[in-house]
Amino acid sequence: MNKADLITKVAELEATLKANESAQTKLTSDLLEAQKQLENINKPKITEKFADSMYKTIDYVINNFDFDDPDFYEVDFAINYDNRLELDNIRFEGQGRIIDEVSQELETLFNVVNEETND
Repeated sequence: MNKADLITKVAELEATLKANESAQTKLTSDLLEAQKQLENINKPKITEKFADSMYKTIDYVINNFDFDDPDFYEVDFAINYDNRLELDNIRFEGQGRIIDEVSQELETLFNVVNEETND
């Protein structure tokens, strides 16, 4: 092979490589889209309006929850080096109540029925 043939071969290989890179990028994009569709295939479908209703319901419950109720907190006190009482630790223990309230409010958006099993 002479220099001209090698230059031509290099140019052809570079063009082939660019075409393959473009094809790989498209295939990767197609693969990601197919994976997303597969992930979503068995999810129930809801409208954006209904999803917005759910978000508003959750927002309503969280904003109206009584976070000031001391019964929802577990606190630990300690005596510091100056013999003063200080709050050492505080933990929120009202998660179950929030979950219950959100669940109850969300159930008002649905017609909840018992599933019948075919035995």
